[in-house]
Amino acid sequence: MRVGILGDRERATAWEKHLRPLTAVHEVVIAGNLDGLGHVDACLLIDESADNLAQMAELIKLGIHSYLISSLPTDHNQLKLIYHHSQESDVRIQFSHWPTISPSSQYMRQQIPKPSFLQVIKENSYISFTENKTKFSSQWQDEIAWITRWMDMEIHRMDAHSLMTDQPEAGIQIHMKFENGSAAAVTILNAGSENRHRRIASGSGIMLDCHVERQSVRKINLSGNDQSDHSVDRKTLDASQTAPLSASLFFKAIKLRRDTGFSAYDALRASRAIEKVKGQIK
Repeated sequence: MRVGILGDRERATAWEKHLRPLTAVHEVVIAGNLDGLGHVDACLLIDESADNLAQMAELIKLGIHSYLISSLPTDHNQLKLIYHHSQESDVRIQFSHWPTISPSSQYMRQQIPKPSFLQVIKENSYISFTENKTKFSSQWQDEIAWITRWMDMEIHRMDAHSLMTDQPEAGIQIHMKFENGSAAAVTILNAGSENRHRRIASGSGIMLDCHVERQSVRKINLSGNDQSDHSVDRKTLDASQTAPLSASLFFKAIKLRRDTGFSAYDALRASRAIEKVKGQIK
């Protein structure tokens, strides 16, 4: 497979190193613009600009499988067009949603494919509400996308509240109920007592507790009736493998003609949920 990388040359070179060990890739072309790519089978688009989805749309029109490496796009209308165009063109699309693609999340999904409950607890020891409004929004939006991707079903009910009505960036509480009865909750608190970030999942007699910064997961097996049957295992994943893992998921999806690690539909579904939250915390 001949793969192109579009974007900043320094970042493109770093990604080229991630692609070298992959057997699916036999040649990599780095270019500053679309015209410099030539013929490629797939493209990594490194683009944080406001028009990155428009650039991705151009790649789709050319029939090029595309992986957008950026913060999570949330423009519902643009994502809807990306999704429909990719479906019509039979082009695989992936977004670099690291909370979903990280080794810890991949491991957790293997242990509990269908969770009954997901919870995110994130506390920042201090964050400037004015200066970091974008950062705060990205935090809760990333967690919403992580949940909707894993639950993989429609939201039946959603309730969102700012922790302080006069300072909406002080924190947020979000509750979700899904069509099969599963539930999820997100709590993000700024100006907290410490920095911590946990993701918790439960289902099928198993509870998983992930320390996100360490990429460490405790697996508590509660399937037995007797407490003596309970067991606790710990697994620490290598966060440095997130980028190469994401590339591997992308190329595997192309080869097997299946959904990518975080697809156009995943991004579209997350954007719908994000719009609901925004409507409730205005």
